[in-house]
Amino acid sequence: MHTLRTRLTLLAALATLALLAENANAQRPFALKDGETIVFVGDSITQGGDYIGMVEDYLVTRFPDQKFRVINTGLSSETVSGTTEPDHDPPRPCLHDRFDRDVAPLKPDVMIACYGMNDGNYHPFSEERFLKYQAGVRRLIDRAEELGARLIILTPPPYDPYRRKLSDAEVVHYGYKFPAVDYDDVLERYGHWLIGLRGEGYTVGDVGTTMRDHLARQRAKKVSYTLARDGVHPQATGHWLMAQALLQALNAPGRSGECSINAKSLTADKGEVSGLKKLDGGGVAFSWMCPIPMGIDPRVEAEAVQLEEVHDRFNKTLLRVRGLAEGKYDVLVDGKRALRTDAMALGRGVNLTTTKDFPPMKRAAEVYQLISKRRKKISGDWRKSRGIDDPSGAASVDALEKAEQETASQLEEARSLAQPLKIDVEVVPAK
Repeated sequence: MHTLRTRLTLLAALATLALLAENANAQRPFALKDGETIVFVGDSITQGGDYIGMVEDYLVTRFPDQKFRVINTGLSSETVSGTTEPDHDPPRPCLHDRFDRDVAPLKPDVMIACYGMNDGNYHPFSEERFLKYQAGVRRLIDRAEELGARLIILTPPPYDPYRRKLSDAEVVHYGYKFPAVDYDDVLERYGHWLIGLRGEGYTVGDVGTTMRDHLARQRAKKVSYTLARDGVHPQATGHWLMAQALLQALNAPGRSGECSINAKSLTADKGEVSGLKKLDGGGVAFSWMCPIPMGIDPRVEAEAVQLEEVHDRFNKTLLRVRGLAEGKYDVLVDGKRALRTDAMALGRGVNLTTTKDFPPMKRAAEVYQLISKRRKKISGDWRKSRGIDDPSGAASVDALEKAEQETASQLEEARSLAQPLKIDVEVVPAK
């Protein structure tokens, strides 16, 4: 009995600490505002854009009545430093050479930058390259301020030496064709310097640490685990970890929805609830207009979602029912059992997002597919337009706006599907 009491006390303490942390996070405002234009810049990892689509999906589902304009201007092979390998033909492009053409005309309110993977040129650490990287980032800070844009910087993703690809085993110099085996040490050093910019008041999302920590935990179970099959470009799970780090930096609200019921007084403290009634034999039933959680890309590993506690940290649909008699209860959603739990857990709150066949999560998957399809169309058309000889950038802006107009119906459909969904909930004594 004493052991059980101790365990229950510990669980209650842990729940309290988690709630305090969540409340403290909630007191800091979300970093993005309705109506803002958010422009991403970066290399091929950003050009691929999966993490951008995941963040945009979060925005649409968490704030379906707000309008954010999300634009991906990532460019393969690019650096922010202007450095390149001796044998890279053509030399790597530099963001600052195209900034006035590709970025400034978009009039961003927020810029999100992820550079570093290419900036070290796949060489061992070089003080000269490091200084150029620092100078390139500082210049980007200045240019963002000149535009009146808030800049959010992401540390570079890790390089995976276990997946090192050699496209030419006879090259003379280190580079993408023959990366240094300790290249991730370079990226980690770059990331540490970026983190230091927080002390100057800049917002920095720590992608590198988030991904390295996940790699370490997974490799404790399976040494061959990877987030990037070629050592450089993350797969979908890696892109989620990038999105996760960015959402943390943005102070993204963790709850998608909350419903709080008092079974004794038959009142709803939180949530848009109707038809609340007591059931014969105990328990309650009601309808709830449930907000839609963020969708999860089906390519993201389910184990990673669980390991990172994604649905608790960013996607919690909280159902709290107080005033129930002690005992076990089944929670039914639209007539199907979602979970079996007890009165104590229901009093604290249970997360319905993680339950099987939760109808709002099915709706979330539809929203994600629409956002993803639209994102690929817009990004693809923008990149094609860059082949036009137009230093002013007008052609690129025109192509971008045309693609946005052509896919506007997809965005409106996504926002419509992201509106709260009516679900019927029953909390009944388990049999």
